[in-house]
Amino acid sequence: MKSEAVSLPVIAGVPLDCSFWLEDDGWSGVCERLSVIVRGGSFEDAKKNMENALQEHIERVLREYLGRSSQRIA
Repeated sequence: MKSEAVSLPVIAGVPLDCSFWLEDDGWSGVCERLSVIVRGGSFEDAKKNMENALQEHIERVLREYLGRSSQRIA
C-alpha cells in the first residue's frame, strides 16, 4: 500500500511573557522580548491584540529568514 503525504498548516503556540496595565483610556500591553506594543479597550481586547501582533511578527520574521535561506541556496 502506497502512502500519500498530506500538507497542511500547523499553528504552534509559543508562550511569551507579556505585561499589561490599565490606563485612563484602556489597556496597554508590551512584549519586551520582541518589542511589540498593543492597546485595547478592555483587557481581553489588549490580550487578543497582543496575540495577533505576535503572530504577525513571528510570521514576518520567518518569511524574511526563509527568503534569505532560499537566496543562499540559489
